[in-house]
Amino acid sequence: MEDEAEEAAVTRTSKTDRSQPAYVERADRKPFTTVLNDLADAFDAKPVAAAPPSGPTASSGWFPPPNPLLVIEVRPPAFRIRRSTSATRKPYTQRMIRRLLPAVLISAAAFVVAVASHPASVAAAAKRPAVAATPSPTPSPAPSASPEPLDKAIPRLEARLKADPTDKEAAGSLAGDYLQISRPDLALQLTQKLLAAGSKSAQTYYFDGLAQSGMSHQKEALADFEQAANLEPTNPGVLGTLTSMYLQEKRPQDAERIAKRAVTFNKNDKNAYLAYGQVLAAEGKFDEARQQLENAVKIDPKDVRPILIEAQTYQQQNAMALAAGLYERALTIDPNSVEALVGKGRLAAADHNVKDAIATYERLYVLQTDPNDKAAVIDQEAIVYANEKMDTEATAAYQRGIAQFPNVLSAHTSFGDYLLSKNDKAGAEREFISGAGPNRDQLDALARLGQLYAGENQLSKAIDQFKRVSQLAPNDPRSHLLLAASYSANKQFGQAVTEFKASYQLQHTPDALMGLGQADLQTRNYNECAQVYDALDKGAPDLSRQNPTILFGLGQCYQGAKQPDKAKAAYVKLLGYVKPGSQAANEVKSLIAAIDRQQKPAPKKPTTPAKN
Repeated sequence: MEDEAEEAAVTRTSKTDRSQPAYVERADRKPFTTVLNDLADAFDAKPVAAAPPSGPTASSGWFPPPNPLLVIEVRPPAFRIRRSTSATRKPYTQRMIRRLLPAVLISAAAFVVAVASHPASVAAAAKRPAVAATPSPTPSPAPSASPEPLDKAIPRLEARLKADPTDKEAAGSLAGDYLQISRPDLALQLTQKLLAAGSKSAQTYYFDGLAQSGMSHQKEALADFEQAANLEPTNPGVLGTLTSMYLQEKRPQDAERIAKRAVTFNKNDKNAYLAYGQVLAAEGKFDEARQQLENAVKIDPKDVRPILIEAQTYQQQNAMALAAGLYERALTIDPNSVEALVGKGRLAAADHNVKDAIATYERLYVLQTDPNDKAAVIDQEAIVYANEKMDTEATAAYQRGIAQFPNVLSAHTSFGDYLLSKNDKAGAEREFISGAGPNRDQLDALARLGQLYAGENQLSKAIDQFKRVSQLAPNDPRSHLLLAASYSANKQFGQAVTEFKASYQLQHTPDALMGLGQADLQTRNYNECAQVYDALDKGAPDLSRQNPTILFGLGQCYQGAKQPDKAKAAYVKLLGYVKPGSQAANEVKSLIAAIDRQQKPAPKKPTTPAKN
């Protein structure tokens, strides 16, 4: 009944709203590096041929922890979005940061353990390519994809907007172009001005949502996409993006509801079925998911994407033979499908079939035209060899990539990873320095170099690397968070406070608050310290249970602020979270007893009777 009511409401809305934007077909093929990032983000529930924890990783990005079928590859509404083909990586993950922050006064040995986690590829919203979608039945005129290169379009639109700051069309188009060059900060300035000026169209909300997401403002991004969906409730591109966002926010029921709506009102749109299938797969409803994916295949038998996703669902269930059959089916339709070849190669590597894995990657190598993509393929071959402990072949493969593509700096970084896994720290340092480039502007190499120096207890050098990372990515909260944690490890707490605050201003994360509270405690800023820890305890109670240092820090800060009653309350609450009879419990009891002794009034001196 709920679905029927929503459908009726949407139908009434769509009858009065004739402003759905048009769509533009895209036939471009994704670069190999982009495919690797997409697969790592979306499909690697069971990593195939993954390197050992301390071993080499693919040059296309440091893969985050598996998150199966999270990213729905839907083409956004044709609001003149153009995709950049460069593959970018961000050298840090939340897992890495959480391991870096808990202890402020950590030793260098502890510090290297904290930073040795795998940094992730760039946020999906910034790198996800557009894919084709069926035009809405009643589209209104909307900007269409232009063949004009971005390096010419952006200056032209900037000049046009400078001449007439009220030109909303130019502002909207420029915002879309800024998004394509990974400048969500500039796009956000324009979309916020458009919204403030009353230009509250679905396109504006959609662009603002993409910009907010690019700035890691997920709450604001979700609100924007919901507004866009309210304005255009049957637009498959808007609904697809909203579906993906709900999945990222761990709201699968809402994701399924929106995906189902997209299918209901776009029965001939293969992408709607594709998104619905991915949502069902994310919920573990694999049989239903495959039905929807096969519906997409029926609409367009030449599109291999549904087949590839279906193959991934079988990988989720460890049915590798069925997955392999689907990859072969995809290659029968499109022999040059990069995604299918990647899947086939990874399955072969996972099965320790080195010969077939290398042969598949060599097929991929021939298909690539960009030097970065060719080097990435060679890196994959090196990883296959490394995982099989064929060190001579692995070293030769890495060196082949460097020799053939000397301008691809990531080849040095990948080789550095491998050398570090073999405990050749001098060699790793050499390659990371080369990977950073002459201008020291390659984020991943700089971050790895910082980790290496931290592990060697060269914290000043580590700070120099992370400082450079924060300069290159000033609008990324994680860059400031890593620098702040590095300062704390080096007992430079004043600088740490500044960076923790910078991170928190960009994104309100518990990690930034925890680090700020610890740094405030060390700088004896007890009032702010207490405010920070109190906000953590009240706003994230589960986090307090998992991290007793929050309540301990709260008690310490209240004691420093000379508020013993509140300090005792924090310790009493902490006592309920630690194991009874443990050393931690005894220490907390000692803190409580000390406060009680301080608060206990001194005994009155006996009065001596007055002498007569």
